[in-house]
Amino acid sequence: MRYCTPPPAVTARSLEACSLTTRATGNSISSSIGPSLPCLITRTSHASPTLRFLAFARRSDITSLAHSLAQRFDAEGDAEAVWRLHELAAFYVSPSDPSKRRTIDAMSATFDEARHGLVLTRHAIPYRDGELTAMRWEADPADRALAPSGTPHTLIMMNGFDGYAEEIIDFASYFPTRPFDIITFDGPGQGHAALSGMALEPEWERPTSAVLDYFGVESAAALGVSFGGYLVMRAAAHCPRISHVIAFDMMYRLLDGLTLPLPRPLRPIADAVVGNPRPAWLIDAALRIAPRFSADLAWKLQQARHLTGLSKPSEVLRAFGDYTMEPLEGLIHQPCLVLAGDADQYVPFERLEDVRRALANATSLDVRAFRHVQDPDMAQHCQIGNLNRAFTIMGDWLSGHQPRNGA
Repeated sequence: MRYCTPPPAVTARSLEACSLTTRATGNSISSSIGPSLPCLITRTSHASPTLRFLAFARRSDITSLAHSLAQRFDAEGDAEAVWRLHELAAFYVSPSDPSKRRTIDAMSATFDEARHGLVLTRHAIPYRDGELTAMRWEADPADRALAPSGTPHTLIMMNGFDGYAEEIIDFASYFPTRPFDIITFDGPGQGHAALSGMALEPEWERPTSAVLDYFGVESAAALGVSFGGYLVMRAAAHCPRISHVIAFDMMYRLLDGLTLPLPRPLRPIADAVVGNPRPAWLIDAALRIAPRFSADLAWKLQQARHLTGLSKPSEVLRAFGDYTMEPLEGLIHQPCLVLAGDADQYVPFERLEDVRRALANATSLDVRAFRHVQDPDMAQHCQIGNLNRAFTIMGDWLSGHQPRNGA
């Protein structure tokens, strides 16, 4: 059984409530669609009263509304709507709030209910002193039989800054065909692992290798979503079992996500501060005050502390400095596909040249750069305006390259 769009019964009503979620600016939700909840983006064109309300709602109002709608749709047996609403309800809740864990557990349970009947399994992979949540969706046999020679047998999809494994595996439903097994996982500092207290780590090849070992995979393509667009590059540079690399979309430096929303004249100053957060006491004092004026910054700092397990903003900034492609220059030799847009809400488009330089030794480099003037849907972060097209591009690319390692 394959699903490429939500069941018609849930498209209009579940996604009318769920497409609402995005980053907050001030006390309202910004119009830019956040990459963290891509499965919540509406695939309908109508603007519902619910969406108009959510455009100006406070975060606490969104959480309350999502809980209320989840209860309503649960009573109607609509698991597809319910799991998305549980994810939304948990999105802005502090990780220290016990209700976040309960809501995420409910999300996982209703996701499994909604996906009952698919060849999709959930796994707990031992790692460090805990476990990594992983999910595996087996290839469609008919698609695999028709796939061109050289198409990878396995695709690893890597999470980003604030997603969960369920959300990323749901992303895979946008592939027009599925000739490969798809594995996704929450690495350290992500999703379920972060909720269990496992902090982010720079050496992303380690959890990647643990996942490949667990499933007995000798060679796999790898696709990174959002912040995963950087993590997939780090893993590919140090894990030769990765045969193809896709950045969906590009992410050269994690700290760019903090400075890009600022007015352009202020970005060099901000870059200097985040790149060298000293004196620490001054940075900590400033970042205790700044979130009062920016709900977007408040949420990013909350999530950053959650991922890293660090409490002081200056410590978080120093830790985030490790997540850059600069030291990876020349180390990535696989064929690479990079998607980018000049209306990206989190990644400066001018970073594309830095990415090209870092990938100078790639076997091949295919860059799909989209400009808002000509292609506004594809120019956003993770091409969120047209996921069907984005996944068609990535699926076609995977079927058109001969792998290095016989994947």
